[in-house]
Amino acid sequence: MKKIAYLLLFVISFSCVKEKEKTKITLEEVTNLGFSLQNKSDRDDISAMNELYDVKAFADIFLLKSTDKEIHEFNAGFFNGFSRSFNFGEMLVEQKSEGGSYEFIRAYEDEKNNFHLLFRLYGEGLNYHDYLVKEINGELKIVDMYIYMSGEYLSDTYKTYYKSILDKSNVLTKDLTGITSYQDALKLIEVKELSAAGKFKEAHKVYKTISSSSKITKAFQLVNIMVTFNLSEDIYYKAIKDYEKRFPNDPSLYLVSLDGLILNKQFDKAIKSIDKLDELLGGDPFLNYIKGNIYYFEKDYESALGKYAIINLEYPDFIDAYDSALGIYLETNNHEKVIEILELYVTRFEIDKEELKFNLSEFSPTFIKTKEFKNWFSKK
Repeated sequence: MKKIAYLLLFVISFSCVKEKEKTKITLEEVTNLGFSLQNKSDRDDISAMNELYDVKAFADIFLLKSTDKEIHEFNAGFFNGFSRSFNFGEMLVEQKSEGGSYEFIRAYEDEKNNFHLLFRLYGEGLNYHDYLVKEINGELKIVDMYIYMSGEYLSDTYKTYYKSILDKSNVLTKDLTGITSYQDALKLIEVKELSAAGKFKEAHKVYKTISSSSKITKAFQLVNIMVTFNLSEDIYYKAIKDYEKRFPNDPSLYLVSLDGLILNKQFDKAIKSIDKLDELLGGDPFLNYIKGNIYYFEKDYESALGKYAIINLEYPDFIDAYDSALGIYLETNNHEKVIEILELYVTRFEIDKEELKFNLSEFSPTFIKTKEFKNWFSKK
């Protein structure tokens, strides 16, 4: 009986989709799926990315399983709207729109024999997506994603929203307009839209009208942190401290609290946060770049350059690490190293010398007057 109960719990917890695995999924197959998503993401191919995500299997994770007719009808209506609006590919493209990169790190099998894909999103900030992969009707599909910045699975985020509406709605009339949680969800969408348009004061004003019961939830607090980041250090740091108080030991803290720690010059704690994140991820060499930046803010230039050198070896085409090292060499008047990096910009990244001169004139006008720069610039 215990075994049967366990199997039933497993099915209810993860999916009600009937799957028949003809063969065991291999790590190689999951890895190929990761490279496929990487390729489609690089091309911003929204429809192709959507084909990799099974929306029904995803929704089945958080929709309440019941034989009750009213709940069944409510679920049908909810899924109908959800399936039309949920656009996985569009979501990724939007997150990359500010010049962000999306990189496949690895595939792995967890202790419960579930397969995952780990991706890094880097642009305006740092985030990680951990995709849960299942075989659906003989094909490997993504059925959920753990978002490190939010510290929870996407299905849990939707489950909170879904349950709040289900618990307070009249499932017979499906009248949601008078439900506070529904109104708050609409306001949160408005906050995000205003923020995306750069209207951060207006976004914060709308956020303050959201009910207290919604504002204490993780999803709402994270949006508030993103908005206040663009307003003032005081309210931004207050938002972070409130989040830390409500969600201690949450994995998202390693990312959410990082800017606040740096702003308050708590560099040792910032480094420890990155170390904890690295351990949680199972290792990501790219985090050496973030550590390098922390050391840079601390003015520990030797340690910073050491981390940037690691990045140069691991990711030779990642230009940001060279930019950061260039800033240190300019600040410390190491003209020889500055010239080395400028030459690298020309030979590897094919940046025109005139463009480099213009950029240097903006943030280091004294250097372009030096003998070293003039000699380098005059060479063909």
